[in-house]
Amino acid sequence: MDGERSALANVSLSKYDYPLMEQNISVAQTSFRTSVICVGILLNCVVHFVVTFSRQLHYPRHIFWAAISIFECLFLVDNAFELVTVHKRDHLACQFVVLFYPVDYSILLICMSLAALDRYLSIVRYEWYQANVTNRGVILLITIAVGLTFVILTSPFWTGYKSLFTCTASMIHILWVFTWNLFLGIVCVIVHFKIFTETKILIRQYVPKYRRAPLTVKFVSKSSFRQPSNISSGNYLIALKLTT
Repeated sequence: MDGERSALANVSLSKYDYPLMEQNISVAQTSFRTSVICVGILLNCVVHFVVTFSRQLHYPRHIFWAAISIFECLFLVDNAFELVTVHKRDHLACQFVVLFYPVDYSILLICMSLAALDRYLSIVRYEWYQANVTNRGVILLITIAVGLTFVILTSPFWTGYKSLFTCTASMIHILWVFTWNLFLGIVCVIVHFKIFTETKILIRQYVPKYRRAPLTVKFVSKSSFRQPSNISSGNYLIALKLTT
């Protein structure tokens, strides 16, 4: 009896599964997506290369951006596999898409939220930030956050609720993931707004409030002036008139 109920439940829920291979992607859309994927991967690789090989950039804030560039590449690669799935009917690429389709953008938003929180703490808790936030701690935090996100959002596959071999995406699963992504996006906006307001307060607090008088600089070229013998004939004498 329980087996029949579970079978009926699976049949009723299967109508919400979306076959990835049945997508209709036109040639123009394929060309546009391909160009975006190539340019995006190239630019993110440049960012990661610069941060990795520039010792002066080995600070927590830059480590977050290096992680964002890596997971942005993962997001773009997943889109590339989706194109291969649709046009080449490749089941292996389809399994990769099914596994990472609900999780790649969530991981990217997690890293962006952590990067925004890092900037906020560096402003409002500067002394605590300098004493406690390290590169190793940031890498460990990113690893834990990404690992938990991946395990939780892919739980339907390793618990047996969904299968990778069906090459379908569950609309119910994607709806829950998109709700989580919306929450992360709202958090990013709120934290960045707080960063803006706190930075504005600091600027008003430490920047002098008096207005300096304007400084006028006037450049006058006098080709008729007599030039010293040690100056080449190609140079010009410039008279500066400073008024305050």
